[in-house]
Amino acid sequence: MFRKVLVPLDGSIKEVEGVLDIASDLIDEEGEGVLLRVIPPGETRMTGLFITTAAQEERDQRARARSYLKYFTDGLNRSSARWRGEVLVSKSVAEAVLDFARREEVDVIAMYTHDRKGLAKMFKASVTEQVTKKGDIEVRVVRPSDLGLA
Repeated sequence: MFRKVLVPLDGSIKEVEGVLDIASDLIDEEGEGVLLRVIPPGETRMTGLFITTAAQEERDQRARARSYLKYFTDGLNRSSARWRGEVLVSKSVAEAVLDFARREEVDVIAMYTHDRKGLAKMFKASVTEQVTKKGDIEVRVVRPSDLGLA
């Protein structure tokens, strides 16, 4: 059992509940779980005659990410250890996860991996793989087969 467990979420819905069940089992009675959503920096965009500033886009992304995290923390806080959600802005999800984990003195990171193979893996590097390789914090990798999805 761990005092503090970090669960980075990528915005998906289907796999999250299974990962959260596994992560909840890792937290001791006095422990805390942290859900983390890393969003990219906003970019100024022009659509027709309308301009969306980088700040506006980032504010909208943060609001959506907070709502997403709140949905899960509300459910988790009814049944288990204390959970909270955090939103970070970064160009690198893996670096943001590791920096946050070190700053928060996380004991373990529980992450889902899509387990891409072949060309799919070549074109889209796994954030889970990057965190596992670059980090000095234990990572519990949850695969589709662990959730009965494979």
